[in-house]
Amino acid sequence: MLIDCDIHVTYSSIKELVPFADPHTRELIERSGVAGLSMPTYPWVHPSGWIRRDTYDAEAVESGSMFPGFTLDQLRGHVLDRFDVAFALANPDEAACFSVLPNSRLAAGLASAYNDWLVETWLRQEPRLRGSLVVSAQWPEAAAREIRRHGGGGRFAAVFLPGAARIPYGNPLYDPIWEAAAEVGLPVAVHVHYEGVGTSGPLTGAGMPDFYTEFHTLNGASLQGHLVSILCHGVFERHPGVKVVFMEGGLVGYVGVLWRLDQNWRATRSEIPWCRRRPSEYVWDHVRFTTQPLEEPDDPQQLAQVLAPLHPERTLMFATDYPHWDFDDPDQTLRTLPAEWREPIRYGTAAELFGVPVTAVA
Repeated sequence: MLIDCDIHVTYSSIKELVPFADPHTRELIERSGVAGLSMPTYPWVHPSGWIRRDTYDAEAVESGSMFPGFTLDQLRGHVLDRFDVAFALANPDEAACFSVLPNSRLAAGLASAYNDWLVETWLRQEPRLRGSLVVSAQWPEAAAREIRRHGGGGRFAAVFLPGAARIPYGNPLYDPIWEAAAEVGLPVAVHVHYEGVGTSGPLTGAGMPDFYTEFHTLNGASLQGHLVSILCHGVFERHPGVKVVFMEGGLVGYVGVLWRLDQNWRATRSEIPWCRRRPSEYVWDHVRFTTQPLEEPDDPQQLAQVLAPLHPERTLMFATDYPHWDFDDPDQTLRTLPAEWREPIRYGTAAELFGVPVTAVA
């Protein structure tokens, strides 16, 4: 039994969203030229390509598409069937940047069109897939409406927020999103994506990296910032039903951040009296993490020792990150972790979080 908490799907052209868009959004897409409405993108170029070469759709490549995409049959052959995946979460690729568009109304229209496109193009075709609901984080009220529109339909298993943001997600500005997510019972997935792009701030306090290698090394900083913000603002006190998943930001960095936050909370807790427990204690009840990309020290035993304070048997869930270049094979990933962690990481923790009915296996 395996649950994959992070695969990515995308359109070959944003014009694929036209049939699902409201009239205003449709007009903006259709009048934007041959390639469609231009979206902000990364300033870095991956040296060998962002996506696995065996996933490229040949016809899309021939047409010159910026996002060649891949087919559902490829997903089945490469992941779902090959690894006997019982359930997989379909996260966005380019659509993750909607939340860093300065035009919030356009962002909300694109997000709604994307979600309807995802249902018709992927989710209805493959019962093992559930979607991550793309919303306009820069317009929380519209995001809340979108969460309520789709949240109870059974097609979506999470609300998606990119690591890129104008303001960290603990700020009360985002309360409509947290309220709606708690109301419909969907966890919020905060995923590394588009940091330093559009309206989002620089990736680090030191500024913007020059190379993709730097970006890929440091991109967990955005997720750590959101986690600390959520804890310090008391989101889990205000919305006790909320669960959050942090995706694709590495794991080791969270250990030091939580140690330091607990230490500072003890010294300065009068500043944030609504944070009634040690910040790390909220994590065990409300926060989950995904494995990809798992750090790879020369001595694998060191990784287990460092990750133990995160209680991986309770908080860690497996992810491949298919079809990106740094795809993780489940057999290889799970072999690097202690045997007693493997079953909950493989499927148990995710099944509980996403409400997936699974049968326990030996």
